[in-house]
Amino acid sequence: MSDEERAQFSVHVFLPGGQNFPVERFVSLERALRSAKLSIRAGLIIDGIARADRVIIVDGGGHCVFEWKRDKGVTWPPPPKEAA
Repeated sequence: MSDEERAQFSVHVFLPGGQNFPVERFVSLERALRSAKLSIRAGLIIDGIARADRVIIVDGGGHCVFEWKRDKGVTWPPPPKEAA
């Protein structure tokens, strides 16, 4: 896979019950991050309608580069360890 193909990112939202759908496909990392942020906010404020349980960003190779989970926050990448 070329660097150009891997530079394309997709945002996916997972709903309760296992349903999921792409919000953005094959966009820049900047746009993917904006879309993920909007998806998380929408999932938090829309009550009584399907709420996001998980939002991920995957790269062009299908690798998860960002994950947010309801009630846990950002779970990937892990937070940096503090120096002792």
